[in-house]
Amino acid sequence: MLSGHLREKNNTYYAVLNCKHSDGKRYSKWVSTGIAVKKGNKRTAEKKLEEFCSTYDEYGRLPGEVPEVQQNTSLTKVGAISSDILFCDYMLTWLSYVETEVDPVTYSGYCNCVENNVYPYFKETGIKLSELESAHLREFYRYERKGDPEHGRKQKKGTTVAHYHAAIHAALELALEDKVVLSNAAHKQRPKTERFIGSFYMPDEALECIHAAEGTRLELAVLFGFFYGLRRSEIVGLKWQNFDFENNLFTIAHTVTAGASQAAKGGSAPVRKLLQSEIPRICLRQ
Repeated sequence: MLSGHLREKNNTYYAVLNCKHSDGKRYSKWVSTGIAVKKGNKRTAEKKLEEFCSTYDEYGRLPGEVPEVQQNTSLTKVGAISSDILFCDYMLTWLSYVETEVDPVTYSGYCNCVENNVYPYFKETGIKLSELESAHLREFYRYERKGDPEHGRKQKKGTTVAHYHAAIHAALELALEDKVVLSNAAHKQRPKTERFIGSFYMPDEALECIHAAEGTRLELAVLFGFFYGLRRSEIVGLKWQNFDFENNLFTIAHTVTAGASQAAKGGSAPVRKLLQSEIPRICLRQ
């Protein structure tokens, strides 16, 4: 029986099956469950995954299915890649490979970039990996920057598009290393980014924000943000075990972002007298 897991793509649950080619090289086979991603549907999708795992054989074939003979394939780090593979499909294959090569937060970012942006766009174009050119990427970046407000597609900031570029460049660099492509189409195509100008609160604005949060679930988060300058991911990652009230210290040990949680590099800070009394009071009230 195959092993596998669920993934979300284009608002649909997909079964990602762990299969192998006839040469023993492992690869991931994506099969749509046809089930929309919404509350109450995950258990149904999990049952569908179990069905697929028991139906498909170890080579990713259904009973009676004749194995396809792939022409012009290359054995690479991500599996047997055909020269005719669509660029969008190659990006999904690259995701399966890179999952064990980067930290969870980075991988979560790659998944969001590829599944929600790169894949849908290039799926429509039908461009093959071997056909991809710099002009195609420039058009994609322009498409993302411009947006389409009338159809609910927001404009993307330059920094966001730069993240998309980073994923594409990394994927193509691997294809170049494996000699699947002759050049990296993303080379020297990095999108322009806006200059970052940080904003800050004046003392009276900070007090106003603290008073506005008082009595809400955000009160403690706001206090940690203003008193210690913690990032959102660091605040969400705080646990009781990180606090040492006897020695008046707390430690940043975990960060939590959308889709991932990981250990932080660490660092300790004194628990200010105000928060020594406020933390228990606020938590008891919640």
